Amino acid sequence: MAFVVQQDTPVASANSYVAVADFKAYHADRGNTFTAEDTAIEQALVKATDYLDTRFRFVGCRDTKDQTTEWPRDHAYDDRGDNVEGVPQAVKDATCEYALRAISADLLSDPTRDATGRAIKSKSESVGPIKESVEYAYDGQVFQLPEYPSADRLLFARKLVLRRSAGIGGGIVGRG
Repeated sequence: MAFVVQQDTPVASANSYVAVADFKAYHADRGNTFTAEDTAIEQALVKATDYLDTRFRFVGCRDTKDQTTEWPRDHAYDDRGDNVEGVPQAVKDATCEYALRAISADLLSDPTRDATGRAIKSKSESVGPIKESVEYAYDGQVFQLPEYPSADRLLFARKLVLRRSAGIGGGIVGRG
């Protein structure tokens, strides 16, 4: 699939909220440095958009059933009660923040698992006399998608998020 930026009027095949030039300008304004070619930035922006759309449940509803991103939305109101038209700047800014992280690391890395499939938080082994210690990550809890406070705050400050997706294992965690 080609790199296609979502517009304020829905584009059915869009896979990013931000263009490469806007990503570069956002980070230049903040003095953030990165080493990546445009193709790698495009890939990071797609990953960031996917992460954003997976992790959060936004206010309102999608403009059309055919659009491939969660924004733009109908019946979406911000923290001031104003109708949100198109793709909000907060969503674009958060996409830039997540994409910077996606250049150098996975936003949604798979947890390490044991033979039974349980996610491991930490594991230690000793050779003599043989000892093994395993701490499981969730022990009855739902897997939570990773949080990135500097990006997350952009969405929560404008109240564009109804709630976070709980991630693997079901359920929804309400915003507190």
